[in-house]
Amino acid sequence: MQLTKTDFIQYLNCPKSLWWLKHEPDRYPHGEFSVFLQKLTREGYEVERYVRQYFADQEREADFQTVFETEDGLYARADAVERLDSGEVALFEIKSSTSVKTDTAHNHIKDACFQKICAERSGQRIDRLYLVHLNGSYVREGDVDPASLLVFEDVTEAARDLEAETADEMDAALTLLRDEALDENGCSCLHKSRANHCDTFGIFNPGIPAPSIYSLPRLSAKKRSELVINGIFDLNEVPAGYELSANQDVVLRTAQSGEPVIGLGQIRAFFEALSFPLYFFDYETYASAVPLVDRASPHKHFPVQYSLHILDADGTLSHCEYLEREARLPDRLIAKMEEDFGPEGSVISWHASFEKTQNREMGKWFPDKAAFLKDISDRMVDLEDLFKTAYVDARFDGSTSIKKVLPVVCPELNYKDLDVQDGSLAMEAWERLINADADDADQIAQSLLSYCERDTFAMVEIYRFLAALIEQA
Repeated sequence: MQLTKTDFIQYLNCPKSLWWLKHEPDRYPHGEFSVFLQKLTREGYEVERYVRQYFADQEREADFQTVFETEDGLYARADAVERLDSGEVALFEIKSSTSVKTDTAHNHIKDACFQKICAERSGQRIDRLYLVHLNGSYVREGDVDPASLLVFEDVTEAARDLEAETADEMDAALTLLRDEALDENGCSCLHKSRANHCDTFGIFNPGIPAPSIYSLPRLSAKKRSELVINGIFDLNEVPAGYELSANQDVVLRTAQSGEPVIGLGQIRAFFEALSFPLYFFDYETYASAVPLVDRASPHKHFPVQYSLHILDADGTLSHCEYLEREARLPDRLIAKMEEDFGPEGSVISWHASFEKTQNREMGKWFPDKAAFLKDISDRMVDLEDLFKTAYVDARFDGSTSIKKVLPVVCPELNYKDLDVQDGSLAMEAWERLINADADDADQIAQSLLSYCERDTFAMVEIYRFLAALIEQA
């Protein structure tokens, strides 16, 4: 059974999850970790195109996607191989990031180590090992310049420091994959935060309730392990007086009481500070590893559409929107915003720091629009903030995402009828839009518009829900 680099990344994240993928592929629940690995692969190929161009421009010969295999199951497809006169080769591991990552979640040097060990065990001698990543300061002007876009970092010595450890982990992974049976009782992800759980967490840990200790926001690794070691997963079993932060404690209280914790005073103060008309506002953005348009940088977001619901004091609700259908910076988007926004009234967003960041960055691109964009940000308030302390329900599962809050407070409204249902799908859809023929483009555009409109209408309905609470008090 083969062990690829992608498999090895999954093994390091959760060994049992990899075993399940290999031995029970039809029953494997592909989730966020699988999507993450697919995204890394797509972006890697995007960068590889410019690495190929770089070698051609330098008149250097390199082979791409060279396969190295061993009899015991190691399989590596090297991104680039440059053959040297000595008979050795230089290996190049291509990354779509703007730096070499060495954190516990994902270590690029360990990835490169895997390729080196596999190549050497297959009989290839390695001279140097390089990680190729993007220059985060690169700004596109016209055609992409590979020499300016790419950074070639020699990690030969750093890889040697990890080589013995990595080799042991690779051998352990191969041994695990040869096992015909697996203890399905628990996996190592029990000690990790929910964002780092494997796709198979529910298979190996079926008794974890919802909500659980993983619903406590920003719970430290030390406290999480302490609870896990003591077999405490249900919030109802957390002992009285257990030391938690204020935000964690309020989630615990609502879980144990079965009722939301509501701070009417905070909600009322938030509402009293608003001024009509109310502008419920949301951007959708696009970013790519290799900048798509001039004046953009690697992974630099820029708005490609917005939705705006406007609620007047008399209850009248109207809707405005804009969707860019060409690959360009948002000059026309800003012009439409200037038409849609009036000079007065509160601007309401969800996770408003994102919208404010986009306004600030667009102000740098278009200095003549900076004052207008700053005014929008200055008038902006964050509806999400109320759901951190003023209205907390255990059914949010420890999150304040609008996708978690909406089905609890407005259960009649959801995203299930939409073709695009989250921001990642929206970004992917916009990329298809700008490359589609007319008929397909219209259909994609409508899907994007419907999704963004649902986001701001969701904010309107959540606002109305909270307003009703105040009226009934």
